[in-house]
Amino acid sequence: MNFKILTSYFYQIRFFKPNYIPLSTAVFDPSWFHKNLGNTYQYFDKNNVLNGLRAEPFVPNKDCVGLCRGPSVCITEDPTTCEFLSTYYNQLKQLNFNSIMERFSQLAAQYKVAKNLSNDIVFVLIFHETPNNPCSERWIVQKWFKDNGYIVEEFNKEAI
Repeated sequence: MNFKILTSYFYQIRFFKPNYIPLSTAVFDPSWFHKNLGNTYQYFDKNNVLNGLRAEPFVPNKDCVGLCRGPSVCITEDPTTCEFLSTYYNQLKQLNFNSIMERFSQLAAQYKVAKNLSNDIVFVLIFHETPNNPCSERWIVQKWFKDNGYIVEEFNKEAI
């Protein structure tokens, strides 16, 4: 495999290397992620990291709308009983794992050649929440990958 998949949050992008590709899973990205030029704008930041790409299959779909209103008005304190996270997981279960992995593989190969990189590509699925938030969609994404036999870990800036 010519790539690896991790999870992280928007703030951590500043620590990425050029072979790390952040892919937003958010319904609404921070405007700086597209340089304030619209949701489809992509650019290379000062570290030569490509910003602005979205992982659309991992963005919560219309079935999730209105199911999460934030921690201050949450009706459950147990993320395992959260209707939003359950609905989101059902969304992910509809994805074809092999097809998703093939898309990652193709993108990794193309990007590595285009940017003349020697290191393997690391895709980082990006969320708004930090990893200490038990309500983050990252846990559902990691569970989906694990259920399909692939372990996705959290980005660790000390490890690169």
